[in-house]
Amino acid sequence: MADIRELKELIDLHDLARRLGLERPGGRGNYRSPKHDDKNPSLSIFADGKAWKDHSTGEGGSLIDLVRYVQGVDTAEAVRLLCERYGVGAGEHSPSASREKSLPEYIAERCLEKAREAAGYLSGRGISESVIEDAVRARAIGWNTWTSQKLSPGDSMYGGPAAAFIVHSLNPGHIVAVDLRFVNPDLNGGIKTVCHGEKSGHPWTSNWESVRRARVVYIVESPINALSVETAGIKGSAAVATRGVSAVSSIDWRFLRGKTTVILMDNDDQQEDGRRPGPEAAWELNERLTALNIASLMVDQSEWEQNDVNDILRECGMDELRRAIQKLEPWSIPGLPGKDGKGKPRIWLPLHDFAQYWRFRVKEDFTSHVSKVETDDEGEEKIQTEDIAGFRIAALSRVTVAGATSVMTGDVDSQQKIYFAVSAQVPRHGPNLVRRVFNDEDLHNVEKWKKFGPVFRQALLSRLVMIWERAARIGERRVANFVGLAWLDGKPVVNEGPDCYFTDPEKQCPYHSLTFPSGAASDARRVIAAYQNTFKKNAASMLLTWALSSHLKAFLGFWPHMIMQADKGAGKSTLVKRLERTIAMTMFSGQSLSTEFRLLTSVSHTSHPIGWEELSARRQEVIDKAVALLQEAYQYSVTRRGSEMIEYMICAPVLLAGEDVPVRSLLGKVVQTELTGRKGTLLPHNLPRFPVLEWLKLLSGLTRKRALESHEQALDFLLGRSRAPKDDTQAQRMSGNYAAVLLVPLGNVCAFLP
Repeated sequence: MADIRELKELIDLHDLARRLGLERPGGRGNYRSPKHDDKNPSLSIFADGKAWKDHSTGEGGSLIDLVRYVQGVDTAEAVRLLCERYGVGAGEHSPSASREKSLPEYIAERCLEKAREAAGYLSGRGISESVIEDAVRARAIGWNTWTSQKLSPGDSMYGGPAAAFIVHSLNPGHIVAVDLRFVNPDLNGGIKTVCHGEKSGHPWTSNWESVRRARVVYIVESPINALSVETAGIKGSAAVATRGVSAVSSIDWRFLRGKTTVILMDNDDQQEDGRRPGPEAAWELNERLTALNIASLMVDQSEWEQNDVNDILRECGMDELRRAIQKLEPWSIPGLPGKDGKGKPRIWLPLHDFAQYWRFRVKEDFTSHVSKVETDDEGEEKIQTEDIAGFRIAALSRVTVAGATSVMTGDVDSQQKIYFAVSAQVPRHGPNLVRRVFNDEDLHNVEKWKKFGPVFRQALLSRLVMIWERAARIGERRVANFVGLAWLDGKPVVNEGPDCYFTDPEKQCPYHSLTFPSGAASDARRVIAAYQNTFKKNAASMLLTWALSSHLKAFLGFWPHMIMQADKGAGKSTLVKRLERTIAMTMFSGQSLSTEFRLLTSVSHTSHPIGWEELSARRQEVIDKAVALLQEAYQYSVTRRGSEMIEYMICAPVLLAGEDVPVRSLLGKVVQTELTGRKGTLLPHNLPRFPVLEWLKLLSGLTRKRALESHEQALDFLLGRSRAPKDDTQAQRMSGNYAAVLLVPLGNVCAFLP
């Protein structure tokens, strides 16, 4: 990674201020303070572009200080953010890293030169000048004037004046596409829009920093609609555009975790086949966000006469648009009106259910029931409601959980189970949905529902749950209850904690809520180099390699445990704590290992490594039970406990850290590393976390055949250097364990990929 001096040389403060979302009225002079509303811009950047000062607060300094000031982070985090945003890391010497520009980058560069010429067109669409100016500063919009020299006006793809919407990746902000919207489509052969670059997988927004800071994010179809939402000026909000209805399924929406999302797709009329693309895309988006435990709401479009938000802005003005997009659907099942609407409904309800459905009304995190409807003298309807529950049911979906054997081997599933996943929004968790998994017989057990929050009318809640049963196919999915790399329907998949559906998550998996660290490849390089230097003779590197490669268990069918031996003062505890932070691993203290059940719950349903501290200091009874579990976890074993026969899959690789680990009977199922006398340089305090998520996605591209072939090659490599006789099966097993850990250093993993 670049040091602070290199960052100061590479980064211009004006560019950094733009990326941090600072407002600069007129595009010249001072910036507005990020700490308060100032009538006169008070934050100035000096002429050399290397220092700044906020005259209203007296704060100032370098680019590091500016990030700390705006983002509220410490120095280490500020440096990490800068390296991440500008793509600076180990072996990189400039943000643009000498490489040939892609076509989208080349087109964007030309369009950005004339960006301010887009103001006339966008103003004509009702977009406010301040929103246009902010988007220009963020390099999110431009203006295209290119025309083909080989074609005539009116020919397809001739070109002509067009607003250009520059699509930046979320991290580190590279240009991945340019969407053109032609002023006169007839010049371009009737084609209204053209995309250069990646059409799917990347949403458009005028400023990613605004999205990061926003509490509420509106999701629309087109950049014009996103700018229209921003023109409405709703405080604390931002907007992103999917760039078409077909792109909804290709976008990774995890960046919206912790935010309230409002779905605002186009209000399309019914087509000849009875379908409405906009609302149907909204339904799919709602399912995907709910599966990620992201609260999503839909705008009530029942009274809309227009097709999209930009139409409302142009025809009715900003105030009417603000009112329209803040009116949310009151219906219990998102996207299903309680009265007859346009087009095919999201689901069909029997008459006896539909007759009651309209009475159930929801707010963001509350459910009520219409008890009485009256009409006043002026013909206006007035409704009286009664409270049902202090939460909102966001989804009730049928979930098919793959059997343990299928998850671990990829074989055809013959032991799948059916559960029902309920996601609810409750006041105490804000925009983060709470999910619980119900057995079939528990679905109408009100006591189970009370775990979400207070239930005021039990009978009415049961009636609502019965209606929700009709919607169980919404969000229906097949899942693997396993954290790490697993098999699902014969394909390797990456599973995080929120992707699993445990009936008792706190007990069934130590990583039931884990989301893997994510980052750039340069972060991985820094971590590997630091671990190589912190202990000599690969002592720490082997530990890191063992931990990261443990997910190869899905292909090899086994994975050895790790014994880390060290004398007092050798640095064992420090290294273990840093490994926990580096890969989001959990070390269980001796107090957590006092019973067989606690040992069992620590190694269940995951291939992500866990650790046991000072096992040798436990009672002999505990040690014996621990050793028995380690024998089973070398491959995998399924057991069921309790009156409800809750399933536990024993399979986690275990790090045994201590001065004297008593596992002689396990020598054929472990690998070892020794720290004593091998100290090197301390791990940097600002060392980033290893991008485990990206690493697992890389591993998911492997095949079992190639993994086993490469393991055989590594085993032959080790056996050829072994002193043990060829018929020594114990030595062969031990060599097989080290051959597994050796796969990654030999580079065989990368050779698997096409």
